Amino acid sequence: MNELLTDPALQRLLDQSILLWALVAARLGPIVQLVPYMGGKAVPQMVKVALTIALTVLIYPLVWSTDALSTLPSGALEITALLLKELLLGVMFGFVAALVFDAVRIAGQLIDNARGQTQAISFAPQTPERVSVTGNYLYQLAIVIFLSVGGHHLFITTLVNSYAAIPPQQFPDMGDHLPGLTLGIVRLAADSITLGVLLAFPVIASLLLADMCLALINKAAPQINVFFLGMPIKALAGVAVVLFTLQTFADRALDEAVEGIGFINAFLESVEREEP
Repeated sequence: MNELLTDPALQRLLDQSILLWALVAARLGPIVQLVPYMGGKAVPQMVKVALTIALTVLIYPLVWSTDALSTLPSGALEITALLLKELLLGVMFGFVAALVFDAVRIAGQLIDNARGQTQAISFAPQTPERVSVTGNYLYQLAIVIFLSVGGHHLFITTLVNSYAAIPPQQFPDMGDHLPGLTLGIVRLAADSITLGVLLAFPVIASLLLADMCLALINKAAPQINVFFLGMPIKALAGVAVVLFTLQTFADRALDEAVEGIGFINAFLESVEREEP
């Protein structure tokens, strides 16, 4: 038994297996931390660690079956570079997948500002941070809708395919893809800000009309205190418009979420085509 444990070949196999496990988990860790429906801020840290381990257990045999152990480097510098590469890929995938949900939260904050509910900020103990009431509601609603239509299955499939397109033990040739990738991520980030404004626009426009009507009332009857009269009217009108446009809001958010996953798929396909 002692001879088996001190066998250099067995020790090297164990070392390579642990290294491959760390490389697989390094890509998954940032994704679980950033993507709301995979974990995000609302999930306790211990749960996110357990989820990362569970995903690693599922994906590790697929990477193992590609004979990845035989191509693992042995130098400390190469191993460190591979770990950094996996972390950067995880951050990039998580950032792109979480953009649409951040846009939804921006829309909710703009809606609360337009309704005059800037003081209605609640403390979310699961994050923990102070959040806009409407922003938190729309944010959680978008996650539930995305999960209900099976969007997380699409993302997990893309995540599994990423290990075939960009193996954890190899460095991809990013020379021709880096400018397009950078431009695409910047475009998605800009589109997410635009999406947040567009989602909040119906409420902002309707409340602007309400302000104009209140201004006319104040002009016709100065003795009416339209400031205190308008606060509950604007609050209720904002909620009504949000509920009225909820279907359009959900459809647009889902389309943008799928577009983000499609961007990741397109990037992986372009890298995979360049592989010799």
